[in-house]
Amino acid sequence: MRRLVFILLCGLVAVPAALASSRATGDGVLELRAVYGYVQIGTIAQPAKGALWGQMDHGVLKVVDPVVGDGQIYVSGWETKTVKDDDPKTTVYSGHDLHFRVTGGKYKLVFVGSGIDLTAVGTGVAQLDGDASVLDAGSYAVDSGKWKPVPVLLVPRQTWSVTFGDQSTPSP
Repeated sequence: MRRLVFILLCGLVAVPAALASSRATGDGVLELRAVYGYVQIGTIAQPAKGALWGQMDHGVLKVVDPVVGDGQIYVSGWETKTVKDDDPKTTVYSGHDLHFRVTGGKYKLVFVGSGIDLTAVGTGVAQLDGDASVLDAGSYAVDSGKWKPVPVLLVPRQTWSVTFGDQSTPSP
């Protein structure tokens, strides 16, 4: 009985400590749910930083890893994969049921497709433009806020910007 009580007490101490350490000061959260259209997270000039994971039902994912080795980017489920000859830091994946994970570091991801679900923890700017041909282009939430519909912008080359995390926090 004492052993069980001890294990439960250790769990009560360890779990909150582990959850608290998973987010650094200044980190924010961006969540996308069933998005149809265009999503860009990070730019070349200002890449996103932190962790990200999710899946896309169908489409194309362009991955840019501006600082190779500062984190890992994993993509699975792709049907085609192309590494650009002129830019080895850029890889384009396409297919059905793509799964992806970024484990730290800086990154830029561009999605064009359907059923995009993801969670990003860290800092960055996302560009969103919902697909005008669908009834519901999906939703997004920032920092555990309320879900909002992804805007559908009818002006070519225009997107809606969403910032997550404290952009003024200096990088280590």
